[in-house]
Amino acid sequence: MKFALILDYAGLEYYGHIPVVPYPPDSRVEVFYFEDEENDLLLEDFVPPINQACGTLLDDGDLDYFDQAKCTILKSWLEERLPNISSDILVNLYRKLLEFAARAIELNTGVVVEL
Repeated sequence: MKFALILDYAGLEYYGHIPVVPYPPDSRVEVFYFEDEENDLLLEDFVPPINQACGTLLDDGDLDYFDQAKCTILKSWLEERLPNISSDILVNLYRKLLEFAARAIELNTGVVVEL
């Protein structure tokens, strides 16, 4: 499970509209990995509202791509949600995802979220 910030699209392959994150990651991406228990928290708190807000289809064992427009929505949602989170685990995950979304907006790229 990971968040992957696309830094450069050059030479990336695609699965449909989703850029394939190279393994091992290289200079075209920045990757943040997380564990199963963190994933479980995201499935409860993050997936339903963000799927509705962004029109994504995230689910357990799935991935989706947040382009610049979706990162703008994601960033706003995270900024509103963060002050209301009591879980340190979610706070850390959301801060990293917020950082990636903000950078993707600046770079005109996007973020791949894999659960």
